Amino acid sequence: MQLSDQAKKLVSEKLKNHNHRLIHTFGVCEMAEELAKRYNVDVEKAKIAALMHDYSKYDDPLEFSYLLTNEEKKECEKYPFLYHAYLSAYNYKRLFPYDEDIFNAIHNHVFGRLNMSKLEEIIMISDFTEKNREYPDCIRCRKILLDGDMNKAIYESLLATKKHCIEEGKTTHPIQEELLKEYERKINQWI
Repeated sequence: MQLSDQAKKLVSEKLKNHNHRLIHTFGVCEMAEELAKRYNVDVEKAKIAALMHDYSKYDDPLEFSYLLTNEEKKECEKYPFLYHAYLSAYNYKRLFPYDEDIFNAIHNHVFGRLNMSKLEEIIMISDFTEKNREYPDCIRCRKILLDGDMNKAIYESLLATKKHCIEEGKTTHPIQEELLKEYERKINQWI
């Protein structure tokens, strides 16, 4: 049995009472597998990261906060939407043989980080664009992505995420601004 099969079994059990999240997770896995093949990234690693990315979505952060570093705890207090990503990454590390790239892809899937690996980019954008997401911004980014422009799709997803944060009255993370600049440079270098 491959590790991705074990991940699928674990996630199916963990999210059995959250069918919408399970469908989303399988959609992320499908998109990640497609992108991994397109960009010559290890498909097994992409599937594991995709399957585990929301593993801790419904966990109580207080119950599992011992897994996080003090810096991560402080960051999550200010940006609570990061808890599930960080907890999912540490649960991956606890349950599977450790691979730094998979850990980082899970840990940073919400909006990424500077200088992401290709696997990190794949998981981040797969989470935003998987086929079950029907928001107009997701549909638009999915078209850009499937037309072959991952950098532009990531840039547009970052803009949409920033817009959503502002509309919800939430504070954007400083790294989001830096990432917007990084991906704007990436898409403009080809013009």
